[in-house]
Amino acid sequence: MSEGIQVELPLPLMYLQPEAADISITSELVEPEVSRTDRSIARRASLQILYELDTTNHSLVAVMDAHFYASADSRQVRPVIRRLVQGVLENKLAIDAVLQEYAPEFPIDQVAVIDRNILRMAFYEHLMQQRHTPVPVIVNEAVQLARRFGAEHAHSFVHGVLGALTADTAQAAPEAAAEAEGA
Repeated sequence: MSEGIQVELPLPLMYLQPEAADISITSELVEPEVSRTDRSIARRASLQILYELDTTNHSLVAVMDAHFYASADSRQVRPVIRRLVQGVLENKLAIDAVLQEYAPEFPIDQVAVIDRNILRMAFYEHLMQQRHTPVPVIVNEAVQLARRFGAEHAHSFVHGVLGALTADTAQAAPEAAAEAEGA
């Protein structure tokens, strides 16, 4: 700003001139659509929260509050994190049963904590989530999380388990459609 000109911020409402600019003022809160990048951030944060919950006796509320306080996640990502974490926790027994079916040689309690939670999130998103996320996106995100946070070959394990799941669900879809058609 040049010297001698002082602007008082915030500007009073009279400077908005809604009648001239065709602006309406409302109290409605509009949340922007969460982008793909933001969903990746939400999955990474959810994995960190699930990992902490799986390895400590901390409460869900304490872990979520601590994470939201410490991280720079945007407000719009927090509902996605909450939905994913709560969905996994509420369906953990069912998810673990399916996971055990697709990785029978690895008892669920012996699968690395990171890998187990990556698979739980992917299974939840693929099988139980109300919102539709394309399967290739779910698999790719899970493999990337395993590559980034897992052991050396974790991404191969995650990809193999999710590959078997997606092959079975892709095969079951036409069969279910045929059954529904015949009924």
